[in-house]
Amino acid sequence: MKGSLKQIIMLAILNRYILILFNFILCAIIVSIVMEFITLVRTPENDIKEMVEMCNGIAIILYGYGVALESRAPLMRYLKLYPDFATPLQTGVDELCHKYGIFILLLALAQEVLVHLVTIPNRVLNTAGKEFYIFSICITVLMFVSFLLLRLTVMAVLPARLIAAYGKEQTSTVDR
Repeated sequence: MKGSLKQIIMLAILNRYILILFNFILCAIIVSIVMEFITLVRTPENDIKEMVEMCNGIAIILYGYGVALESRAPLMRYLKLYPDFATPLQTGVDELCHKYGIFILLLALAQEVLVHLVTIPNRVLNTAGKEFYIFSICITVLMFVSFLLLRLTVMAVLPARLIAAYGKEQTSTVDR
């Protein structure tokens, strides 16, 4: 199917290989944050404010990425790429993005809530020595997110026929 130059550019930007690239970039950011956390926890100063800012900063990035992933199909419709360019492959990628986007979004929300529970004043919840808790919360969530990103990457690298089959499988279970 032929499209306008704008549509071809948008399809190129929203294809699965760009998704894979962004997954690798986000994983690299997560690894650098984890390394920085390890450095901060080992120092006697334990800069809690910096740890909280890093946790909240990566949570915001994860929110944005989760929303972008989750809303790929509506975005494709809004950009008038669907229904003209809707293929079984695109449907499969949409289903993957929707599923993993929601997971990443919820993990980012959980991280933000848990970090704020630890950082609330001690009058409400005694959090003496809270640097370890902040570290543990962020590392745990970031490990889950990294796993999801790697799994999404593996799924997106699969041959087109398998991704298309995944999309059909997911939409057929919804129709029941």
